Amino acid sequence: MQNWFKAEIGNIKFESPVILASGTAGYGIELEGIVDFTKIGGIVTKGISMRDRQGNPPPRISEFSINGTTIGLLNSIGLQNPGVKHFTEKILPQIMRLPTMVIVNVFGETEKEYAEVIKFIENESDTPPHAYELNLSCPNTEKGGIEFGVNTKSVAKIVRKTRKVTKRPIIVKFSPFSEIIKNLMKTAIDEGADAFTLVNSIPAAVRDQKGFFFKGGLSGPVLKPIALRCIIEAKEKFPDAKIIGCGGIYSEKDAVEFLDAGAILIQIGTANFLDPQIGHRIAEKLINYFKEKSQR
Repeated sequence: MQNWFKAEIGNIKFESPVILASGTAGYGIELEGIVDFTKIGGIVTKGISMRDRQGNPPPRISEFSINGTTIGLLNSIGLQNPGVKHFTEKILPQIMRLPTMVIVNVFGETEKEYAEVIKFIENESDTPPHAYELNLSCPNTEKGGIEFGVNTKSVAKIVRKTRKVTKRPIIVKFSPFSEIIKNLMKTAIDEGADAFTLVNSIPAAVRDQKGFFFKGGLSGPVLKPIALRCIIEAKEKFPDAKIIGCGGIYSEKDAVEFLDAGAILIQIGTANFLDPQIGHRIAEKLINYFKEKSQR
């Protein structure tokens, strides 16, 4: 793919525009032999925290339909993961053997835990990842559960602290609230963020067939127009910002819209649940798009 595409974030180069989004492709190693990783620009791991988390009790996933047509998916996994020590010692070395860029998604229950997770990986791993993605949609347990990503001071502290413990690219992932994104992006840029993933899922609720309400993060096709607006408005305010577009990408057409809106890369998320091979197939179809773009 080197002949038709290249994108850079910090000191790493992507040779495909398609990345597999956090939480939708496991740790990547589960898809060996299924996904052609030579056609994938990168994979973002499931979120990693300092301590292991069991996640939420089931049910964890619910479809959102209108008139019988599924237009979204709600998930409430609860950020289940084995903790940074087990991940660094047992899982990361396996992921780093994949022929693609590896981005570790990081979260914490407090502002300082983000940096602690990254510092542990940097110090203890013989094969550190290529970059880190900060999930700022987590509730800050020290401040009554408010999300880090809607608080300027929290964003500043988290990015500043993580920037101090790694020279690798830091990608900040925000929830889809355009005004907040535009204001908080400047804070993240000033503190050393290299790129942004726009957008994460949006809080929502649906009633299931038994009449119970299910709360979770809404993703899938319904998220696409919201994500596109966030990217367009972010690029209007920060033309040089490097943005990874995410939200409701199910086809080459969807991917092109995100790229034309200003994203340099795109993440495939919920669509991976329907078809684990959709990422490398979309990448194959984007070849002509980039060839034609280079000739304009």
